Amino acid sequence: MTKVAALSDVHGNVTALAATIADAKAQGADEFWFLGDLFMPGPGAHDVVEMLRELNVTVWLRGNWDDFMFAALERTVDYNKPTRVYTARLSAYVMQHMPKADYDFIMALPVSDTRNVEDLTFTLSHNMPNKNAGHELLPMSDQYYFDALFLGRDADVAIYGHTHQMIYRTASDGRAILNPGSVGSPFSLKRKMRQNREARYLMLDIEGTRFATDFRTVAYDQAAEMALAEERGLPYLDLYRNLVYEGLGYVHDASTVAKENDRYGYDAETKDMLRELRQAYK
Repeated sequence: MTKVAALSDVHGNVTALAATIADAKAQGADEFWFLGDLFMPGPGAHDVVEMLRELNVTVWLRGNWDDFMFAALERTVDYNKPTRVYTARLSAYVMQHMPKADYDFIMALPVSDTRNVEDLTFTLSHNMPNKNAGHELLPMSDQYYFDALFLGRDADVAIYGHTHQMIYRTASDGRAILNPGSVGSPFSLKRKMRQNREARYLMLDIEGTRFATDFRTVAYDQAAEMALAEERGLPYLDLYRNLVYEGLGYVHDASTVAKENDRYGYDAETKDMLRELRQAYK
């Protein structure tokens, strides 16, 4: 039997990742699959990369938030869009707190992969197999998109991340589709269900053609996470506090982000930081 811990969507939450790894080790995980979005908006940078490198990570994918670093560094940031400044400023923070080798490693990662374990084949992606962003695989999405996880792939089980919600459902032909939820930022459209802020991940027990699922929730010290964020000078600290304690995200909330940008001068600060980073990353 092989025990696999499937993790996704850490989003820079150092304390939640540490608690999740400790729980997975206690459960006897033989290997780890990471499905992307390691960074932002939390304070994790080089340390979260190293935490995964110390494990037997046999699948490591690149998420859409990880791609924000590339967008900030290689493209022109639209400073008329507050949320673009938000992701660019957070990207600059991450890149300032890790060596360029980490950036190169993350940017070279795939957005999907295939893994054979025992007598089963798993297709793994952050979102769709050919793109790590988008809204195709929300719980209420059309069955077509879930079936598309298997298109061109001779796999028995599909696992994806991105939505921050634990899922066990099937394709039209009965093959299993799983989502481990989010380590650092669990989500629900229903406010009551967002009150549980524990880290989420999936343990798989695989033996032959049989697999059993254990969708796990792990408590972690939220106050310690916020203390770390403050100590490290994390930008958008108040917004991160609302995410950690209340599950409120701001990547699509232009009005709130604009107020923070004006309050702290993030527009000009981001321009200066990215100018320096582009020189350093040449």
